Amino acid sequence: MAGLYRLYHDKHNPPPDFSHISFHGKTIVITGATSGLGFEASLKFLQQGVSSLIISSRDHARGQQAKNELESRAGRVGVVTVLPLDMSSFQSVVEFASRVNSELNGRKLDVVVLNAGIMHRDYTLTEDGWEDTLQVNTLSTALLAGLLLPTLQQQSNNEVVAESDVPHLVIVSSGTAVRVRQKDLLPPSSFSSSSSSSSPSHALLEYITQPSTRQKYEISKLFLEYTSRCMAEQTINPNGSLNVIINTVKPGLCASALGRQYTAHWYERWAAGVFNWLFARSAEVGGRVVVSACVQGYESHGRMWKGDGLFDETGTLLGKEGKALKDQAWSEILDVLKEQASKYNVPFNLR
Repeated sequence: MAGLYRLYHDKHNPPPDFSHISFHGKTIVITGATSGLGFEASLKFLQQGVSSLIISSRDHARGQQAKNELESRAGRVGVVTVLPLDMSSFQSVVEFASRVNSELNGRKLDVVVLNAGIMHRDYTLTEDGWEDTLQVNTLSTALLAGLLLPTLQQQSNNEVVAESDVPHLVIVSSGTAVRVRQKDLLPPSSFSSSSSSSSPSHALLEYITQPSTRQKYEISKLFLEYTSRCMAEQTINPNGSLNVIINTVKPGLCASALGRQYTAHWYERWAAGVFNWLFARSAEVGGRVVVSACVQGYESHGRMWKGDGLFDETGTLLGKEGKALKDQAWSEILDVLKEQASKYNVPFNLR
């Protein structure tokens, strides 16, 4: 009941709208922008003056439709660029990152919002051999973050910039990540205390890829939290300064198409409709939370933003248990990312 009360409270107490913030002169990349939170966040970026907005779409026609609607509603034409991206394919991720850099043509990149995600009902494997939820929500998101990170950092590597002008890498996460416990994954003996093995184990990733594994979505978001924290640790300069701010964002439960696979039958659609009417925020509110994460300061680096403050971290995000899980998950994820970078002959500097 406490969880339902929090949802009800959050729905009726939305976070502030940061509509006073200007994105004039900035270039922003956002994935998963053709519907839901991504679309609403994109609309806000346009309404708040962004100079160039690059959005992704798996389907060309759908991407063009989103572009036209965004520009029409914002009253601005020629600002949105649509690039193809299928997060279920590592090759598509690599090609998208390359296209982004080509599209920039030397211009600075100010904000990257990695919003694309899925919640599968059925067990699905990608052509790369990974369970689709894991690949889209964790592995491909981490790969894209790593590929675009140098471009983000390039803006401020050789100059002193104000905190408000430091580039941002924002990854859309979920509060469900903290529901995962170590016992939901593997016995403690399965975790390695070292990430320097010459033949790294993929015990955690292989576990989530199994058909019998429950909480695939929650686990994928937990691994994404670990990934963002490890990236954040590596981007702190020796003098403590930052060339990029990396944070995650928890939009809360929002009415969107994310759980569309769970509404195949009329009674499921009815139940989902009632539940969302009672407890879900609108996609617009979720979009404003995402946008607000893009203007948070140094204190948000390596943390989760929830629209009206930083998330109070609990469970597997903290303590010895959390650190052991984080180190193991990052070691396995990094091994996969480096393998893909080598396969497609692209530089990848994370460690």
